Amino acid sequence: MKNKSEPRESWWSNTGGFFGSKYIEGDQSLEGYIPGRLESLEQRTKREVEGIVKMLDLKVNSRILDCPCGYGRHSIALAEMGMEVFGVDINDTHLKLAERESNRKFNPSGRAYWKSSMPVFMIGDMRNLPFVGEVNSVINMFYSFGFFETEEENEKVMKEFYKTLLPEGQLLLHTDVSPEIIDSGKYRFNETRTLENGKRLRISEAYDSNAKRINGSWTILSKSGRLSKLTPYSVRIYSMNELEELARKTGFIETRFYGSFNGDLFTKDSKELIMISKK
Repeated sequence: MKNKSEPRESWWSNTGGFFGSKYIEGDQSLEGYIPGRLESLEQRTKREVEGIVKMLDLKVNSRILDCPCGYGRHSIALAEMGMEVFGVDINDTHLKLAERESNRKFNPSGRAYWKSSMPVFMIGDMRNLPFVGEVNSVINMFYSFGFFETEEENEKVMKEFYKTLLPEGQLLLHTDVSPEIIDSGKYRFNETRTLENGKRLRISEAYDSNAKRINGSWTILSKSGRLSKLTPYSVRIYSMNELEELARKTGFIETRFYGSFNGDLFTKDSKELIMISKK
């Protein structure tokens, strides 16, 4: 039994209770995360990866770090397009699924020569990345920046990304929530999505404007009405100006912002925020 005096495990940690099998189940929705757009996970992955390749002008054999990579959907799709991909995540359940799916796609008959194309997955913390060598691009996808409690920790993540990049390398950071999107009224704080397995995902969130954090929870409802609650989360939300200043402070020489993977400029009406910073 855990001693009550021990610090509570962080929601994002390997066994913190948010990421893992239930998160993977909840991510398989029919609606997607953009208001008004019906989009399966496969369609979303295709749209995002094609946008990543176009916006970063990636070539075959480009070296890419996907962090956090989750269960590998972007890493695998990019590797299928001929990229050399390294996926880093802190959750071993996600990494096991990523490796299993990668083997299914790249090495279906166990032939060793396929393995050169496979993504390399490894466990690691964004604040202290494992060694992967220098890369052409780092991608930080889907609301995955700002997990940590202090500004210093979140800034350390940006510094780790910068350090990993080759000269003139690029960081792509993507989210569907920012103060600008919240102020526009486009962001959904409470919604219920239908999952591919017939269950429902209930998302409940609130924005603390003083702390600049989204505090939320996911609950999965079975057809029989049984509830599975994931550990509540808290994420620091950065504005466009804050991200630009953080990138500049880290050492990036150029930063651009977009409102979609089609390359539209970010405006108050955008439903996504994509930052691309060049080293």
